[in-house]
Amino acid sequence: MTYNVEDVNPDRDASLDAIERADVDVVLLQEITAGWQRALVARFAARYPHRVIRLHRRSAGGLAVLSKLPLRSEELLAPVLSGWFPAQRVVIEAPFGPVQILHLHLRPPYDGGWIKGFLTTPPLRRQEIEVYWQALAELPTIVAGDFNEDPTGLAVQFLEGNGLARAVTTGPTTWHYVEPESKHELLKMDIDHVMIDPRLVATGAHVVDAGCSDHRPVIVTIDAA
Repeated sequence: MTYNVEDVNPDRDASLDAIERADVDVVLLQEITAGWQRALVARFAARYPHRVIRLHRRSAGGLAVLSKLPLRSEELLAPVLSGWFPAQRVVIEAPFGPVQILHLHLRPPYDGGWIKGFLTTPPLRRQEIEVYWQALAELPTIVAGDFNEDPTGLAVQFLEGNGLARAVTTGPTTWHYVEPESKHELLKMDIDHVMIDPRLVATGAHVVDAGCSDHRPVIVTIDAA
């Protein structure tokens, strides 16, 4: 699962419930604050004994990995100059051998405004992924998280050019903006992705309409090819 839980989530328990119901092997979470950290440990200490939680000076920059599978290693990758948030490189012990995960939260499409940022930030996300890509080892690879761009974005295109394929999801979009007063869904996009290299195969990729974040959980089953 990859899930941006939203740092200012108004109903944290609903999103914790969504994670608990899914009961997946590995959970990648973005926008983790100290409050989220306490809530995750309180709820999932037994279910997910292998955990790494990284807080960041920007409240939306925190990352967490919760895993039932052993973690061989974890490192925090510093934000690229154009980026706002760090990334994580994690190696897990899957049943079929070690797999590395690049856990992302790329630059939001904001540049003095959202309309301007939608036009100006795609090259910045491409720059981020190019730098993070250099940190990866020669292992079966998953790249997942909040890309802040749709499947046609430049970061997704870079990974596709390096042999990765996006797990195409069923269900609702991964992100939506709901107008607070009317509760109407005004905007929606697929901006959270799971991408895998040819040594892996993805099945059952779907988005769960659950939780209380502006993002929804993305769940993908991955096995050796």
